[in-house]
Amino acid sequence: MVNRNVVFPSIVILFAGIALWLISQFESPMYQDASVDASFFPTLIVVMQIVICAALLIQQKLKGMEEIDGPLMTKMSVFGIGYLIAYAVAINYLGYLVASLIAFVAYLIFFKVKKPVYYAIGLGFVFTVYYLFGQVFYIALPEANWM
Repeated sequence: MVNRNVVFPSIVILFAGIALWLISQFESPMYQDASVDASFFPTLIVVMQIVICAALLIQQKLKGMEEIDGPLMTKMSVFGIGYLIAYAVAINYLGYLVASLIAFVAYLIFFKVKKPVYYAIGLGFVFTVYYLFGQVFYIALPEANWM
């Protein structure tokens, strides 16, 4: 029987390895006065993904494979994949700020979150990341292509 707790971390590790190779092909931004180059943050995220997935695989190995954990794909996993693809397309056309604001609000609305504090935290996070990358690290985030 296929165990999704082994399959998905393995797939993520495979794609992360490919992404790590692709990231190494990035050229350094010559127009920015940044303390790190363009490959630093993507590399950091990919390495964190590999470490987390390796920990999940080790945890599954220690726990054992005897328990059945349900179907390989669920409606929520299909929603998650579609949501991420839509966000990737939106960030290309709308830019980081607008796409991220829409994505956070749409996610909370989809799950019928009614507490305003969650909306405030999500919007605050988007603006904090935008400020940190633009003003502290001097790394340009994607901007709208339709303008």
